[in-house]
Amino acid sequence: MKPFENRASRDIMVPVMDMERTSIAIEAWRTVDEIKASPLWHEYAASRDALFGPGGPRDEIDGFVAAKATYEATFAIGKHHPDFKRDAAAFAAAKTALFTTPEHRRHAAALAALNAVLDGIAADIREILDSCLVGTKTHCEKR
Repeated sequence: MKPFENRASRDIMVPVMDMERTSIAIEAWRTVDEIKASPLWHEYAASRDALFGPGGPRDEIDGFVAAKATYEATFAIGKHHPDFKRDAAAFAAAKTALFTTPEHRRHAAALAALNAVLDGIAADIREILDSCLVGTKTHCEKR
């Protein structure tokens, strides 16, 4: 079975294998290595480097970080602060400026694609771990 296949979507039971802790750790690292060797990971890493690297939208990132810090300080005082609307508008403008750059859009798309695959892998792992539970997953007062 390929590591990126979603077993749950094929409606099959995942066999539970008895493994020692060492073999479980080795299998976990093999899975990590397969993920990092995948094209999705390489696209994510390239998009991250393009966004945060020297050729990325440094001015937009710096403007976003500064506007966010100012907004959070004002928001901590409350919405009735006299500068709240101004700082909120400045933060929204900085956010829009950053989020509309091609580098950020590429990074967001690559991150979403990678997370979709990782969610499937996490669900498969959760299914295996849930099959090892002794009790039920509901609280005593629930049926």
